[in-house]
Amino acid sequence: MESFYTVNDYIKSRDFWMPFAPSMLDSTAHKYLVDYRPESTKAPHMITAYKATPLGLQHLRAALHQGDHTLRPQVVEVSDAPSYYRLISLFEKKTGVGAVLNTSFNMHGYPLVANPEQALMTFENSELKFLSLESYIISKK
Repeated sequence: MESFYTVNDYIKSRDFWMPFAPSMLDSTAHKYLVDYRPESTKAPHMITAYKATPLGLQHLRAALHQGDHTLRPQVVEVSDAPSYYRLISLFEKKTGVGAVLNTSFNMHGYPLVANPEQALMTFENSELKFLSLESYIISKK
């Protein structure tokens, strides 16, 4: 069984208390974020913190700050990222959760992955089991 810290153990190697962030559909943000008001403040860049609702505490545990139970969401709108919005929507249909874990793709101490060669290097030097690269899924033996 995978641990609660699988992503951190496999690739990030960050301190346990450093939270990841969720990407969530704009249509579900109000279910997960206390006082989310897109008419006055949107949250497209994972820089604004919100308290989690009770459902957010349940559904988004891996993306919560462990001390204060806040989230730094990326609220995704279909007009900004149609493919990503569709991916999260399909995940919601399958699981009932309108959000996914979002983290930068890089190993601790390395810059963000910016091209296929860097993605393959990161994959090869981490404990990740799969890599989705464009229309391909790469797996380790």
